[in-house]
Amino acid sequence: MPYGRHDQSGRGLQQTEGGRTHDASGLDVLAFALGERRAGREICIATLSAIHGSSPRRLGTQMAIAADGRYAGSISSGCLERAIVDEARERLRTGNGCIVRYGEGSKYLDIVLPCGSGVDILYSVHIQPDALERSLSAAERRECFALELMESGAECCSSEAKEGWNGKSQVRKYQPALQITVAGIGVELILFTRLATIAGYRICALSPDAETLEHCSGQTAMLSSSNQLPELILDPWTAFVSLFHDREWELALLKKVIESDAFYVGAVGSMKTSEARLAALREQGVDDGCLAKLRGPIGLIPATRNPSALTVSVLAEVVAAWKQ
Repeated sequence: MPYGRHDQSGRGLQQTEGGRTHDASGLDVLAFALGERRAGREICIATLSAIHGSSPRRLGTQMAIAADGRYAGSISSGCLERAIVDEARERLRTGNGCIVRYGEGSKYLDIVLPCGSGVDILYSVHIQPDALERSLSAAERRECFALELMESGAECCSSEAKEGWNGKSQVRKYQPALQITVAGIGVELILFTRLATIAGYRICALSPDAETLEHCSGQTAMLSSSNQLPELILDPWTAFVSLFHDREWELALLKKVIESDAFYVGAVGSMKTSEARLAALREQGVDDGCLAKLRGPIGLIPATRNPSALTVSVLAEVVAAWKQ
């Protein structure tokens, strides 16, 4: 890994009571499924294959369910999960996958969706570890990938394949998890990493202050010299946020990331601070094309002076810019 300290939360994966997991990328479902298969236990993957009306989740959203009822992921806002778990356990018991309609047009009259819509759920069983291994290896390499899910099994397929249900199988595309690299010193950095981690995002904190890093969640990297920065993930699925009020560190980091493939680069500060920042970067040879990528002032709440509100404000802007 390119960062110093790494723990489970750095993957954006949150373990919760009952074995449930969550991350914002949806890769938690595959990770949970692979863990079960490696342990020699069968797993059922439930995939949202059709929506008739509206739904709080997008097509392709998934859950992975173990035979004892433990699961990862979420397909509804709580109104269907219990029914999905029960059906998945029955599919595992019989060894047969299927498609089940819930809500409008369903044979289950006692399961009503509050929105009045209907959804089709594909239950896939006999999932082989190899397909899960290959998929998660691609995720670790920060590559896009796809799975073709059937009632019996799942196979890796081209990431260029058309997503959706084709009458026999469901193609589900995945992209690398959102990576947020955030730099700064003090309470704003600490709060940002904790909020982003709880929300299920992959996070890395950069700081020259060891005490600050000790209280951050996720991965961390110590900044020791503005002339020798650590290796950073700067791909199209990465956002960079500067919470620095220190011009030396801020300029060094921004000059490195602003010319990268990162989809979001932003820095806190007033309008006057932002203008001064742009002028300083121009003096260091950064062209206007790259400078156009730099956001500032950042945050959806204008001119907030409260660290908690600033954290929520900035994280919301990053997520709004993220093409999921």
